[in-house]
Amino acid sequence: MLPMANSVNQEINVNSKHKKSSDRISQLPDVLIHHILSFLSTKEAMATSILSKRWLWVWTSVPILDLQDTPFCRTDPNLHFRQFVDHVLILNKTASLDKFCLKFNLVDHPSYVKTWFWDAVSRDVKELDISIHGTESFPFLKLPFALFTAKTLHVLKLSHGVELHVPGTVSLPCLKVLNLVWIKYTNDESVSRLFAGCYVLQELVLHKHAGDNTTCSTISIPTLKTLFVRFATTGRCRHKLKINAPVLKQLNLEDNLTLEFDLEDVSSLVEANVTVSWLENRHIPLLKALSNAKFVSFHWDWYAEMKWRNFRPYRLFLNLVQMELHVGYGGWDLLSLFLEFSDHLEVLVLAKNDNCRGLGFECSWKPPKYVPECLLSSLSMVYFKGFEDLRYQLSMVKYILKNARVLKMMDICSNGDLPLDSKIDLLKKLLMFPRGSKACQLKFN
Repeated sequence: MLPMANSVNQEINVNSKHKKSSDRISQLPDVLIHHILSFLSTKEAMATSILSKRWLWVWTSVPILDLQDTPFCRTDPNLHFRQFVDHVLILNKTASLDKFCLKFNLVDHPSYVKTWFWDAVSRDVKELDISIHGTESFPFLKLPFALFTAKTLHVLKLSHGVELHVPGTVSLPCLKVLNLVWIKYTNDESVSRLFAGCYVLQELVLHKHAGDNTTCSTISIPTLKTLFVRFATTGRCRHKLKINAPVLKQLNLEDNLTLEFDLEDVSSLVEANVTVSWLENRHIPLLKALSNAKFVSFHWDWYAEMKWRNFRPYRLFLNLVQMELHVGYGGWDLLSLFLEFSDHLEVLVLAKNDNCRGLGFECSWKPPKYVPECLLSSLSMVYFKGFEDLRYQLSMVKYILKNARVLKMMDICSNGDLPLDSKIDLLKKLLMFPRGSKACQLKFN
């Protein structure tokens, strides 16, 4: 019987070792487990408490709180979101929060929400992400003034049901990223005071609408490197955009308002992406301000005849090496003008806006009076997307192929709606065009 007993003991020891080795995650140090749980919502992190005694309270030390007012993110479907958040804040023992994310629907008086912000600020929160959805019958939430002097805050994201009421004193010495998306402002001065108190801000995302209580957006931030600005409205409301950002590298601008531009200093700009509903005279100051950019992309739906007086003498895009033109209903004549302004252009991307593609509208295009310098010395790659075998498109391709002396590739992607026979005929036409560069290859998709 002794050999049998030994055999049983060995089997028990093997099973015990197997169970221990199979739960390798539980054997990790707390700091690694906290890091793993930080990628989950707080509700999901709380759910790990049922795994074992080892996991019972691990979630209470995770330095990231992601609280969302959805049935999925509540431990008890019958628990009100307010009770859920209060419960989490009481049990979470972290003295310093890396991130506090709060997304919820405002259904009653917002006063209790301010206590949550106080809690986050008192724990030296580094990233604060607030998104509030409600109805017009409930007031927008005004943030507690303590938030505007949070010494440890690196990232602040505010979305929707927030009213930015900024106190006289703002000091956010560590804030590098700021997102203000579809919120309201007490007045124009609130925006200016906030920006003035962000001493090291590098990235700003600003989405504005006609009913946000402002008429002028002044962005004067000496440390700003990246700016995403979107203006949207259903009416013809006038708004002014002033930018003074001497080290700005990237600008993304979407303009659906009747914006007036005052770009005082964007001299360090490298990349600019501009999307407008109507491209018109008021955009000329914007185009002038982009003169130092290396990469520029323009998108427009409609084009109004622009008056270029006092503008033609400029060699506008002095450093431009890549330009994209996504053209809507009209405005192809700007291609000639932009080529004249871009002596060092190397890559040109032409496309018809998606909302205009496939309509088969003929447009007018006049070639430049003189062959632009970039075609003679630098343009090496041309991409034409959404090609529809229209006369003006063929004229542009023929002109570029003939006059581009150092062109290496002309890549044409036809409209997917063209039948196969039409594509074959189109390819034959393209192959017949003379080429100014012996090294040029024609790629047709």
